[in-house]
Amino acid sequence: MDTSYAEKGTEVILGKHVRRSAGPNWSEEMERYVGCKTKIVQVTSPDYSGCLCCVVECDSGEYSWRVENMILASDVPLLTPEQKSKLRIQDG
Repeated sequence: MDTSYAEKGTEVILGKHVRRSAGPNWSEEMERYVGCKTKIVQVTSPDYSGCLCCVVECDSGEYSWRVENMILASDVPLLTPEQKSKLRIQDG
């Protein structure tokens, strides 16, 4: 997702972080939230790789999520079934 959409209240789908030169900024416990629809609670500062991050509702703010690996929830209807499966988007 483009960082210009990252603001409090925006509904997003969480994605797994990609590995950057400084690392993935990832914890295996985050896996269970990949594909979840949630809302941004707070936009935080960039992580050590320079990726803008957010705090989200579904994990009660436990983790920092990279904006670049999110998609707008409003874009989900535009995805093919194969894209939804690859992104592990959960219905509901």
